[in-house]
Amino acid sequence: MKKLSIALMVAFCGWQFVSAQIEVLSVTPLTETTNKGFYHPKFSPAGDYLLLTGANFKGLTKYDLSTQTMTQLTDVDNAGYCPQISDGGKVVVFRDVEYKNNRRYTSIKSINLDNHKVSKIDNAVREQYPFTFIGGTLKIAKGNSIKSKRLANDIYTPVEQSLIVAIENQSLILYKDNKRIVLDPNGKGSYIWPSISPDQKHIVYMALHDGCNTFVCDIDGKNKVNLGYLGAPVWLGNDWIVGMEDIDDGHQTISSKLKAARIDGSLRQDLPTPDTKIAMYPTASNNAVAYEADGTIYVMKLQIR
Repeated sequence: MKKLSIALMVAFCGWQFVSAQIEVLSVTPLTETTNKGFYHPKFSPAGDYLLLTGANFKGLTKYDLSTQTMTQLTDVDNAGYCPQISDGGKVVVFRDVEYKNNRRYTSIKSINLDNHKVSKIDNAVREQYPFTFIGGTLKIAKGNSIKSKRLANDIYTPVEQSLIVAIENQSLILYKDNKRIVLDPNGKGSYIWPSISPDQKHIVYMALHDGCNTFVCDIDGKNKVNLGYLGAPVWLGNDWIVGMEDIDDGHQTISSKLKAARIDGSLRQDLPTPDTKIAMYPTASNNAVAYEADGTIYVMKLQIR
């Protein structure tokens, strides 16, 4: 009877794997980016274009996936570090870094993709404030509150609350409306790469002090689930995380492959990248993933079963 129960369990788990897995349909290099030194792709909310940046996050370039055309948006330093896009895709907000007397100052700027007009949103300061878009409104976490600035007339699905997640002094911080909350679901330590799921119910993050593993928790920091090592994790819908499993020799990355994991920890699988051994820093949208490999950008089409 015990052997039969185990057999049924294995059969059930096997069925679950087949029915829930992600199938890679195609992997295509964007030929216009080949060996051009583009990194850290980011999908627009509609998935119709990518934002690309150069080495050390210098500048921003828009790659239109339908026309395969590229447009440089800015060449300022640090513009490619976590830029944000309005829900309608018409406005991009980025950071501009400058140095005065060997001290670093960061300002927040926006660019309208229709007319390429650049506007200053926040003056250059020593702090680096986290920000995000909700519809066409930019939300900036400053102090213990969230400041709002309308930048685009985007049509979007309203959300219940303003939420921003950030790392401050290595802690995981949630800004919820006008309240700053220290979450630290794995205790005091060192957190990186946090982001909120599209439905605002979960947070993904990596805890360097807890085995360098990636976790998903509820929006209040509770019920954490260990997904194992997944570097630079991003959301693929609300139920999947995509990240990289990279290996280095102490000086440089020698291999890196992409993996996907369900947020409940029930499944983890490879996303094969046949043209390269070093696939890094993925971004996801609908049924697609883009990633970088040696300065070239690739797009992977998926089917989620």
